[in-house]
Amino acid sequence: MAKLSASISETRFVSATGIAAACLLVGALLLFLLPREDPRVMQLRQTAFDIFLPAIDALGRPFVALRNTGTKVAQLGGLREENDRLLAENEALRLKINEMTQSQFLMQQYRALLDLPPEPDIELFPVRVVADLSSPFVKTLVTKGGKNVGIENGLAVIGTNGLIGRVISSGSQSARILLLTDFNSNIPVVALASNVQAILGGRNNASPELQFLPRKAKLKDGDLLVTSGRGGRIPIGLPVGLVRLGKDGEPPTVELLDDMQGLIHVRVVKGSAIETPPDIDVSPARRKAKQ
Repeated sequence: MAKLSASISETRFVSATGIAAACLLVGALLLFLLPREDPRVMQLRQTAFDIFLPAIDALGRPFVALRNTGTKVAQLGGLREENDRLLAENEALRLKINEMTQSQFLMQQYRALLDLPPEPDIELFPVRVVADLSSPFVKTLVTKGGKNVGIENGLAVIGTNGLIGRVISSGSQSARILLLTDFNSNIPVVALASNVQAILGGRNNASPELQFLPRKAKLKDGDLLVTSGRGGRIPIGLPVGLVRLGKDGEPPTVELLDDMQGLIHVRVVKGSAIETPPDIDVSPARRKAKQ
């Protein structure tokens, strides 16, 4: 009797399991065959998801944990490489700092020997770009901040890495910046390695060109360009870009250090402007009086 009861219970369990499996199979087929756009089918499908979500979540947790472990292992490998790269860069920066310290000390000694006046200090005014008025013909930006924070016409403007343009108009609350890429932009620059002076002229594209180069100028590809300070308005030594030699007699172009697209914050450079000496009167009457 005990064996018969166990056999009947086992048969009932198998039958219930089979019925449940058949119902699930039929339900899945119905969900597959019925129109998916039917609101009732969509509601039924969502109800099924809600019912089986805990089970799906429980079954998926080991796979999620395994995936997270793999991601962490990959990140550890990347962190090791990143750490090695940062250590190498840190060592290179230490060497650069030592070189700069030595150069600064030598510069101070040379200035003392030549009795040169010190370069005027500069101030930086951080401002936010509120409008990009650039078009195929004009390359300008508008910043929040003008005369109210000391911004005047002609001041240089730098981005994250170097010079990007100069202020061409300043209002009480805003200022307009003419970018180096504009056709009307002309900035005196000098190449550090070759000591060649030129004018950086915009071409309304991403790469300005070097104009008015000396005939025997020998530029080097990749040479760093900085402002020469000619004109007395823009301070000397502001980094601008890298020289890219032209092909087939084309003038050299410049790869700017800053991307002119997507600028958010910039800094206006204010230094002590050098006054232009008065013109010498060389009129015939004055020349005759001197004689």
